[in-house]
Amino acid sequence: MLFVDGTCAARAWLPATTMPGATPGQLDHPRGLAVSADGLWVADTGNRRIQRFGFPDLEPDLDVIDGIQQPTGVATDSHGRLYVLDRSLNKIRRFTRHGLADLAYDLALAASGKLIDPLFLTIGDGDLLCVSDGVASTVRCFDETGAFVRDLAAPLGIWQPGALTCGIGRLFVADGVSGQIIAFLADGTYWCELPLFRGTVSALAVTDTDDLLIKTGLDDTYIAFSAAKSYAATGSATSGPYDAGAKLEWFRAAAEAETPLGTAIVLEVAQWDAAVPPPDPGDWVRALALDTLLATLLPPGPPPALRRFLWLRATLSTSQPALSPVLRNLRAETPGEDYRDYLPEIYRRSDEPALFLYRLLNLTRTELGTIGEHIDALPQLLAPGFAPASALPWLAGWLGLELPRIATEAEARELISRAIALYRRRGTSAGISDFVEIHTGVRPSIVEAFEERGVWVLDVASSLGFDTGLPAIDPLGMVVPDAANPLAGATACCTTPIGATVVGEAGPLPVSELGAPLFIDTAYRFTVFLPAYRATDASLRAEVRRVIDAEKPAHTDYHLCLVEPDMRVGFQAQVGIDTIVGGPPPRLRLGATRLGVETNLPGTAGEAGRIGQGARIGHTTVLG
Repeated sequence: MLFVDGTCAARAWLPATTMPGATPGQLDHPRGLAVSADGLWVADTGNRRIQRFGFPDLEPDLDVIDGIQQPTGVATDSHGRLYVLDRSLNKIRRFTRHGLADLAYDLALAASGKLIDPLFLTIGDGDLLCVSDGVASTVRCFDETGAFVRDLAAPLGIWQPGALTCGIGRLFVADGVSGQIIAFLADGTYWCELPLFRGTVSALAVTDTDDLLIKTGLDDTYIAFSAAKSYAATGSATSGPYDAGAKLEWFRAAAEAETPLGTAIVLEVAQWDAAVPPPDPGDWVRALALDTLLATLLPPGPPPALRRFLWLRATLSTSQPALSPVLRNLRAETPGEDYRDYLPEIYRRSDEPALFLYRLLNLTRTELGTIGEHIDALPQLLAPGFAPASALPWLAGWLGLELPRIATEAEARELISRAIALYRRRGTSAGISDFVEIHTGVRPSIVEAFEERGVWVLDVASSLGFDTGLPAIDPLGMVVPDAANPLAGATACCTTPIGATVVGEAGPLPVSELGAPLFIDTAYRFTVFLPAYRATDASLRAEVRRVIDAEKPAHTDYHLCLVEPDMRVGFQAQVGIDTIVGGPPPRLRLGATRLGVETNLPGTAGEAGRIGQGARIGHTTVLG
């Protein structure tokens, strides 16, 4: 049995033996696996038992032997109950989480008479038991009481279901005839075939992240299909019925879409004289273009007397997993105004019944109607999710938003939608970080200078250069004696001594600005920290400066600091910016560790460490 560590991808084979009467923990031809809250269940086929290996150390703690002959499959439900498929008895049995037989369930399952040749089993949503039956060539489902619920319909005609497993809202079944893996919804409805795979399958499993694991043989290799990268090759959107009105018909149908290379969109219509019933598969008529006149699309068979009601169906398909067609708009139009109304009545009478003039004027109206369509589409043009890709820069310009050069179309639409939220904190440190990240992909850390300003507090230790700093200039400015002050005399106390003031360094300050020099070095200043390894390109650094200059308040100034991986206590040691907390030290290795540098021998204070006394191998010293 193969064990794979999902954290470090380490692999190991768990021990096995073919000796009769094997001890707990030993395996002989293990077949099925199941995981519950208590541990790992293993169908130990050669030893005719089910073993449970308890978490977290996978120690064997329970054997289930009661009447088991040839266990080949196991599964557990939400209550921890164990389901065992016995190929020798051609039946499925259920046990409690403690290994006791559930006879009532076994009798109910046998009484249904539905299981003839069970091959594989799995437990789905609602503790639904799903079993692939070889003789019946179907997958049969039973509820938690053992009552039969349904068979899964064969989507491909003749099929031979084999290995199966359940994911979140999905059931995956391997078909032995086509070699495909077929997906069903939780209610048993056919969903799709798994693309890019065709071959033999010996087992299926689903991970906690809903990734599908496919085992194609008996060795230690398997194929992983990521749920996050799955896609549907085809899909359709159907709408209707639309009512044109009494004694009226629909004139035109159109679909606005984007179809990258390798993708396609097909437009189909169904026209009838009643709103019910909905169209049958044979009632749909395919349009040769995504913009078509409905008079040219007659339903099969005798046409209805009046095509008042309309259904539309757009089928999207792709052969590229990374590409998808986009359906922007699906619309239908009634005939609207008749241009013959603008001509003398004689033209209308002369046009009956051939309607040549009517059709000719309709062509003219179609051309002129394009202008009206642009006017009607203005609300769509102003919606970020529906505007054409070519109009996105124009739409962003209306909001004063500069779209980054690195943004994809989807990101540009999302940014335009977020513009108001971004503007709410524009000019703040978080807002500047947002815009730098949007334009460069790198998010900086911003520290405002006032946060690092030291404050000297009486009776509290203050270290100059750490939490206390000298101001750039005298906070009182240049103090000049005031002759108008009645307290000032020949021996004024505020006389400025010679040498105390340097010309150009300080000057007289208004009373309202006394003390301002204490904050002049930190006011309206901030530092932008950027990891140096993320900004090695000069063009990226220039872009960072350009964005900061555009987004910062006009009265502020900044310093762009490229942080090197260098830790200096008291100067540069900010965890998460230029300092990373390390893990535990490496183990002691003889011949590779310097005593007194990487390691010390413990002992009594004032005494040197002595082997056998202060340093005992296995107690205070570990050999790596």
